[in-house]
Amino acid sequence: MKKNLLAVLSASLFLSLILLSGCTGTSDGNDADQTDTGHNFSFTLLDGTVKQLKDYRGKVVIMDLWATWCSPCQYQMLELRKAYQFYPNDQFEILSINTDPRESVSLIQEFLDEFALYGYDLDWVFAKQLDSLKDYNPSETIPKLVIFDQKGNIYWEHNGLSFFSEFPDGWTGELITLKEKIDGII
Repeated sequence: MKKNLLAVLSASLFLSLILLSGCTGTSDGNDADQTDTGHNFSFTLLDGTVKQLKDYRGKVVIMDLWATWCSPCQYQMLELRKAYQFYPNDQFEILSINTDPRESVSLIQEFLDEFALYGYDLDWVFAKQLDSLKDYNPSETIPKLVIFDQKGNIYWEHNGLSFFSEFPDGWTGELITLKEKIDGII
């Protein structure tokens, strides 16, 4: 009797393993390459579309946290524009995410239009914060830049103004340029 029970249990286990193996999907042996361990968060584009950081995997991404009333943020836009014009768009993206909940999409658009009037088209991704970004900016300092590598991992962070490749005369702040950091991972 114990022999029959053992045979039935063994057969049941074997049959279960065969049936369950069909539920695990297919694999090409590269499961490690398919695992996404990079950072992710959602934001809303000015047209209302919801996007996520992971939508930009494969590119170096600069997340720029800012607000329209922030004077250093306004100057940061000019430095980011230099970077956006320098690097190929298939390898690089800027996400300028407005973090002030009091600011409307129309106010942000007016901000962009004002820059355009002076010949400074800011034509990268502009958005409103949707998910909390406290993990990336616990002190809520703006401007704040976070550079993500092609897999969505944080490569570099900086509070305050960052310059693309040249420092103004008399600059006494950090002497690391955006170009140095971006060149290090592109």
